[in-house]
Amino acid sequence: MVGVTSNRLLVDGVHRDGLRRKYVEALLHHAGVACVILPTIDAEDPRAEAGLAIMRGLDGLVLTGDESNIDPAVLGAPASCTGADQQDVVGGIRDRPRDRLSAVVIGRAIALGMPILGICRGLQELNVYFGGTLRRSLAEWSLGSGQMHAEKPDRPRDRQYDAAHSVRICPDGALFPIAGTIETQVNSLHNQGIDALAAALRREAWSPDGLVEAASVIGAPTLQIGVQWHPEWHVSTDPFSKQLFTAFGEACVAYCQSKTN
Repeated sequence: MVGVTSNRLLVDGVHRDGLRRKYVEALLHHAGVACVILPTIDAEDPRAEAGLAIMRGLDGLVLTGDESNIDPAVLGAPASCTGADQQDVVGGIRDRPRDRLSAVVIGRAIALGMPILGICRGLQELNVYFGGTLRRSLAEWSLGSGQMHAEKPDRPRDRQYDAAHSVRICPDGALFPIAGTIETQVNSLHNQGIDALAAALRREAWSPDGLVEAASVIGAPTLQIGVQWHPEWHVSTDPFSKQLFTAFGEACVAYCQSKTN
């Protein structure tokens, strides 16, 4: 049973928690796990800590991607940190209820030694949680990098998740046994990226421009990793994506079994 983070959405003046179905389908069909959708957290919500006691009943955590940008002051601080829930920023909006959720569940998952899979925003959340920093906008960092990593709005949605560039994989890291190769192709749809990698994280993969594309928690007792790309989108046809979800599912099963022994 895996917890999956949701995002705060404002639709027709009504706040909703949601996520793309692609994550759930990939986890059900390729990781072999059931999913619990974790709700976002409002500022200074006294029920938040008690409500997330459910983490002890879970066997893994998935930090999903989203278009919103992270507010480091919220995700890197206590979950009670205040501020407008949604605010326009360079390249998108902030989602502070999601940031509060991620701050709490990452902390719980690390404390419990639980498997973690971060995807896109999820990798960035792990980095910020552990004290790393992000590049505000890759388009401002480098014209070539901005084009390499940016969303492709002129393509059909499904084609936007086709392979966009290569990544090099560390040969002695946690990702290499899953990938079985030191270089592969990934998709790329993100405005922000890692600047300074947190000291608690190890670089697992990087793009041709040097941007960190995957990182794992140093000394983790199980698979605790984040990737910048979206393996959930074409998981049924992409072997590497399938292998990543399979490895995460296996880690969750092993963690579940360790709790019952």
